[in-house]
Amino acid sequence: MGQNMSVPNLQRALSQALAAGPPGSPSSGSAGSHQPVVTAELMVHPGYPSLPQEGGCGEGPDEFSQSADRQHELGVLRDPTLLALYRREGVQLCAFRHL
Repeated sequence: MGQNMSVPNLQRALSQALAAGPPGSPSSGSAGSHQPVVTAELMVHPGYPSLPQEGGCGEGPDEFSQSADRQHELGVLRDPTLLALYRREGVQLCAFRHL
């Protein structure tokens, strides 16, 4: 997350998650057409930094809500290379509450 988040890091993490499959599943080289569902959580807070006297949760903006890392994360998540990877691998993005 934050400045450590990059397109290559996300590509590598996604490839590892898809290769591993869900716990207890057979290896990816097994026969059969049904692909197991893999669920992975990516902990991010993408968005735009809050203004000094606006936004935040409850008591007004905190240091994190004003961080430029939020915009960096948004840019990485919207990178065309990653969007193409999601389509190619059949990745469906959703909010945690939709799982």
